[in-house]
Amino acid sequence: MSALKQTVRHLLGLDDDTAVVIQQLACAEPGCPPLETVIAVLPPGGPARRWTLHRPVEQVTDDDVRTLLATAPEGA
Repeated sequence: MSALKQTVRHLLGLDDDTAVVIQQLACAEPGCPPLETVIAVLPPGGPARRWTLHRPVEQVTDDDVRTLLATAPEGA
């Protein structure tokens, strides 16, 4: 997951003070794959941003992350 964090940091131009959290969670919603990957960016003093990919973290590619981060974060 650390490589994925570094990809997020690079693509968003984040500094070391901004936390990047990658979580793989079980999804119990109907029609949802059993595992999803959540990417959260938590800047100090700023609003958190979050994106979700509906696949396990080991299946997430740099291209997936690049495409995902080009979209608005959830709740925006």
